Amino acid sequence: MNASPDRETTLAAQPLDAVDLHLLDTLRHLHEDLDPVPGELADRVKFAMTVAALEAEVAQIVSSATLETVRGTDYDRADTVTFASDGLSVMVSIEHGATTRVDIVGWVSETGVEVELRERGRTRTAVVDEEGRFTFSGVERGLVNFVLRRGADSGSPPIITPAIEL
Repeated sequence: MNASPDRETTLAAQPLDAVDLHLLDTLRHLHEDLDPVPGELADRVKFAMTVAALEAEVAQIVSSATLETVRGTDYDRADTVTFASDGLSVMVSIEHGATTRVDIVGWVSETGVEVELRERGRTRTAVVDEEGRFTFSGVERGLVNFVLRRGADSGSPPIITPAIEL
């Protein structure tokens, strides 16, 4: 003798209807209001995946001029940020203007280093000059990070910085 299926099993086997779609839509809005996805989550996930794919070292922020050390609702934009990893350091100076773009001037502690700037929709590279200096002009405000590659013959893995907000 076969027992007849219970009501929940019968309903679960049917296609979604208007009531189901309304309930799912209500749940989605509830989660958007009570526990929204952090705005920078997608960029942080991409960053983590890039680091894993490159098998890169991650540079640490060692100083950031004008940043407050206490959490609050007001903040100042950093004008200078310094990163360091494995004997290599890079300092970037952010020149804020009245537009939605900034200029970045940086110095690396070694010569022969290629600096890659990763911004929203594009990637740009610059090779440091004999004094370790590099520049990027017209960078869109938002999250960016840098990938530093020593000379091809060094055999060193690339070094990637955490994302910073311009």
